[in-house]
Amino acid sequence: MTIFIGIDPGLTGAVAFVDHRSCVVEDLPTMQLPGDGMVTRKIDGRALVELLRRHTVPGEPVQVFLEQVGTMGGKNNAVQTQGSLMRTLGAIEAVLECLRMPPQMVYPQKWKAFYALDKNKAAALAKARLLYPAMSGTSLKLAKHHNRAESILIAHWGLRTTA
Repeated sequence: MTIFIGIDPGLTGAVAFVDHRSCVVEDLPTMQLPGDGMVTRKIDGRALVELLRRHTVPGEPVQVFLEQVGTMGGKNNAVQTQGSLMRTLGAIEAVLECLRMPPQMVYPQKWKAFYALDKNKAAALAKARLLYPAMSGTSLKLAKHHNRAESILIAHWGLRTTA
């Protein structure tokens, strides 16, 4: 059975594992950066490898869907934030390449249109809770779990559009 993996990149991002019977979601693992720069954390590549191996079976099919992010201007998009996001995306891509799990890049506008969502984080959380009600009281319990919800929705989008 194919496992559909959805990844919402970012230092507060998440990775979800969905098949036709179950759903598991975990926060992306991070580690402290040395020094006292504005960005203090980065993706922990080794921990991400372990997480992906823990939730997949060698030789079994997986399809990975990674949200395509990019840089953009504006007063609320500091160069440090944009650099951190691109560093995170690159780290995730490198881990997936090493594991021979090539991702399908998907723009947020594409998967969000499938669910008729906009930028409202609460709406994404509500939709994920609706699709996976057993997770409402645990992994999707708090408002800050919107990145988990988005990774679930990305994985579920993959399941629904490619299965």
